[in-house]
Amino acid sequence: MSKVAATYWDNTHAVSMPANTRVKTAKRTETVTSQWFVFAVIASITFILCMAINLRAYSEMNVEIEQNHRLSMQLESLSNENLAIQEEVHNLKIDSRAIEREARKIGMSRPNEKVLVPAN
Repeated sequence: MSKVAATYWDNTHAVSMPANTRVKTAKRTETVTSQWFVFAVIASITFILCMAINLRAYSEMNVEIEQNHRLSMQLESLSNENLAIQEEVHNLKIDSRAIEREARKIGMSRPNEKVLVPAN
């Protein structure tokens, strides 16, 4: 065998490793393990932080949905009340009986009409 081939194919050097080389290999494995541990810790912290932010956003969204529902109900109620008032205004402009009824509520009467007032 040539000298170059003997360098690469000779197992005698690989079998008889010095003690220093074995220690370095063990340290390298320990370093790789600690790097994975650091990566796992950072990934876990990032995941927990993202979950906390998403949970907060979700709870704020639920509060806003509830507020939107309440405001929609209030808007519907006020719209119905507004329609009733508009109808009453229309009746007071057109219907003479509605005008007379409202006038009697505030104590008015027709000319030459006797008004009976209850005595307490």
